[in-house]
Amino acid sequence: MPLPRRRSSFLGQAASEHGVGLMSAAGTSVPLGVFVGMAPTGGTSSLGARVSRRALGIHSVFLHCLRSTSVPVVTHPGERGHQFGFDSLNTCLLEYRDKVHALEQLNQQLEEQIRHCLDRKAASAGTWTGLKQDWEDIYMQVSEAILDNAQLMLQTENVQANAEDFKDRYENEQPFCKAVEEEINSLYKVIDDANLTRMDLENKIDSMKNELMNLEQNHMEDVRALYKQMSDREVDEPAAPTETSLDQILAFIRSHWEKVIEKNRAETDAYLECKQTDNMTSKLSREEEELESLKTECNVAGCQIQSLQAETESIRALKRGLENAINDAKHWHGIELQNLGSVIGKLESELNDVHRDIEQQRRDYETLLNNEMKLEMEIGTYHGILDGEESIFSSSTFPGGSSVPEGRTDPTPSTSGPQSSLQTEGSNAPGAPEESKQE
Repeated sequence: MPLPRRRSSFLGQAASEHGVGLMSAAGTSVPLGVFVGMAPTGGTSSLGARVSRRALGIHSVFLHCLRSTSVPVVTHPGERGHQFGFDSLNTCLLEYRDKVHALEQLNQQLEEQIRHCLDRKAASAGTWTGLKQDWEDIYMQVSEAILDNAQLMLQTENVQANAEDFKDRYENEQPFCKAVEEEINSLYKVIDDANLTRMDLENKIDSMKNELMNLEQNHMEDVRALYKQMSDREVDEPAAPTETSLDQILAFIRSHWEKVIEKNRAETDAYLECKQTDNMTSKLSREEEELESLKTECNVAGCQIQSLQAETESIRALKRGLENAINDAKHWHGIELQNLGSVIGKLESELNDVHRDIEQQRRDYETLLNNEMKLEMEIGTYHGILDGEESIFSSSTFPGGSSVPEGRTDPTPSTSGPQSSLQTEGSNAPGAPEESKQE
C-alpha cells in the first residue's frame, strides 16, 4: 500500500492574514496560481518530509515558472506573515533542488567508478586464458561427480522406498498369516479328533468281527455235532418174513412200527434241532444288521460332528475377521478424525488470518479516508489562500491605490468564501466513510 504524501497546512493563522506574492531566488515576486507542493507548518520549513517523483516534477515546473515570470507584485505591509511562509517554502524547494542536483552528480561519479572497475576487470581477464581449460576440466569433473552423486542418492532413495514398501506389505500380511495359521491349527485339532473317533470305531469293528467269528465257530461246531449224531444212527431194514405164523407176523409188524416210530422221533428231534439252529442263525443275522446299523449311525454321527466342527471353525474365523475389520475401521476412523481435526485447525487459522487481514484493510481504509479528508481540507485552505491572494492582486492593479475592487464593499468576503467551502467540505467529508462502508 503506498504511503500518503505528507503535506502541511497553515495552522494557527488569522483569516485576514494572507500572503500576496512569492519571492524567487532573484528577489522578484511571482504571481500565485501555479504552486503545488510542500507547505511549511507553523511558519517553519519541514525538511524531513518525503519528496516523491510527482513532487519533483511539480518542483521542476515551479522552477521553470520562477525563471520565466517577471511580473512584479506589490506587497502590503500587513501581509508579511504569509510572505515569510512562502519565502521559507521557496528556500525549502531550492534546497530540494540542490539535493537532487547533488544526488545526480553523485550518481554520475558512481557510474564512472563502476565503468572504470569493469574496464580494469576486463583488462585483467586475459590472465585467465591459460587456466580456462583446467577450469573447464575441473568443472566437467565436478558436474559429473554431482550427477553421479545425484544418481546414487536417487538409487538409495528408490531402495529405501522399496524397503519401506516391502515392510508395509509384510506388516499388512502379518494379520492374514496369523489368521491362516490359527485356521490351520484348528483344522489340525479337527483332524486329531477325527483320527481318535476313527480309531475308536475301528476297535469296535474289530471286537464285533471277533464276536462274529466266535459265533460262526460255535455254529459250525453245533452243526458238526448234529451231523455226527445223525451219522451214528442206523436205519434197520425189514427182513423178509421166514415164518408165516400169526404171532411172528404180529411181532414183526410191532417191531417194524416201533422202528418207524423211533425213526420219526429221531427225525423230529433232528428237525427241531435244525429249527433251533436256524433261529440261532436268524438271531445272528439280526445282530449283524443291528451292528451294521450301528456302524452307519456312527459314520453319520462322525460326519455330522466333523461338519459341525468345520462350521464352528468357520464361524470362529468369520468372527475373527469381523473383529479385525472392526479394529481396522476404528483405526482408520481415528486417522480420519485426526486428519479432519488438522484440516479444521488449518481452516480456523486461515479464517483468523482472513479476519485479521479484513480488520487491517478496514483500518487502512479508515486511515485513507481520514487522509483524504485532511487533504480535502488542506486543498480547501490552499484554494482559500489562492482566492484571497488573487483578490488582493486584482485590487492592487486598480488606480488610486484602492485595495477593494468594484462591486465589493468589504474585503472579508474573499476569506469567507474559502472558509464556507471548507465548512461545506468538512460537513460532507465525514459522510464519505459511511457511504463507503454501506457499499
